[in-house]
Amino acid sequence: MLYIMIKPPPATLRRICGQRAWYGLDDSYPADRLHCTMLRLGHEADWSAARLDELKGLLGTVSAEPFPVRFDLIAGNLLRGAKGMPSAAAFHRALRQKAAMCGVPIPEYDFWLHLSLAYRGTAIAAARKIDPIGWTVEEFLLIRSDRGHDLLDRWPLRQRQFALAL
Repeated sequence: MLYIMIKPPPATLRRICGQRAWYGLDDSYPADRLHCTMLRLGHEADWSAARLDELKGLLGTVSAEPFPVRFDLIAGNLLRGAKGMPSAAAFHRALRQKAAMCGVPIPEYDFWLHLSLAYRGTAIAAARKIDPIGWTVEEFLLIRSDRGHDLLDRWPLRQRQFALAL
């Protein structure tokens, strides 16, 4: 499968793994693979090398600034943001647009950014508030996920407006 993902930086990843341990969730999914899926692109076999190169070129033209993600709920085996994350949703729409330009059939669905803490074992029965865990997303990744996470490419998010010193 091919995915566009964002991943937490190391310090945030340690906090996320701490939440997983605190709630006794299965930890067999390797920490370095914990991620947020921004867009599922389907099976790699459905992509010719030329079409994948076209997608990479289009993704390289994404114009987006770094944006914050903040999770303050744990529900089942997921970290979620109670109020949604408009910046992440806008970024998702930009990625969908680029994928559509490449002819990628992506079904319509309501995007709600989350991070899966576990893929096996028991889940938490009721949603609970947690101390917020977040980071500023500064890059996005194209990943092949068959037997791990093979990085195919990465793109930085660039600040377009610089903050003025006060």
